[in-house]
Amino acid sequence: MRPGDAAASQSNAGDVRDAIGQLLASVPCARLQAAFIPETGALELRGHVPEDGLRGPVLDALRAQVGDAIPVTDNVLVLPRPQCGALAGIDETGLPQSTDQDTDERLVGANAHAREYGYAEGERLTFDLVTPDYPAYVYVDFFDADGNVVHLVPSQYAALTLQEPAQRLVVGGDSGAAAFRITVAPPFGQEIAAAFAASAPLGEGLRPPVEPAAPYLEWLKAAVADARAKDPDFKGEWVYFFIATRPATN
Repeated sequence: MRPGDAAASQSNAGDVRDAIGQLLASVPCARLQAAFIPETGALELRGHVPEDGLRGPVLDALRAQVGDAIPVTDNVLVLPRPQCGALAGIDETGLPQSTDQDTDERLVGANAHAREYGYAEGERLTFDLVTPDYPAYVYVDFFDADGNVVHLVPSQYAALTLQEPAQRLVVGGDSGAAAFRITVAPPFGQEIAAAFAASAPLGEGLRPPVEPAAPYLEWLKAAVADARAKDPDFKGEWVYFFIATRPATN
């Protein structure tokens, strides 16, 4: 190597990384990540697109960026509109997205879903999350395929309570702050559940059990701004889960 070769190599790597990030961010109504897998030497495309027809073009463009030396694998899900649009509204609430992979230098692209769940008709829908590292009130919402939001916590079945830091919370379980029963029924498809953590309550009283997602997200944005204005030390974050439901198999 000659003087300057290492710096040039790092610069080229940065250029490729930036180009990949710009490519993934350009896909409409999608959240995509490229993750390098050391065990296989492959670059894995993760996240979701709004329609299956976008999968191939994105993979082809990613392969063109990295060249033939690195294989590109596909682990992309489909999250159609309006749910993918709801994520843009959540982004605009002013709360940062929570993820334990923020510092992973092998990841390029927007933060995607924390976990994927699959349920069949008649099964009980449950999912779990870990509260943040500070005392927080946790709100849990289910965004359905019709563009509505179903409020799970708080609701008439689960009160809003202050949660201890770094505690496992089972939503839809048999006990605890989020104990209630949800049974999977039609319509089936790809949906998302989102959890919002806040160091102070957001607004007062209960929202309607089911309401259109757009006005709710506008209310949430205003509630976050109001909480910040009242308390300069206010903390909050959000995370979402990918939920796929399907008919029962005989």
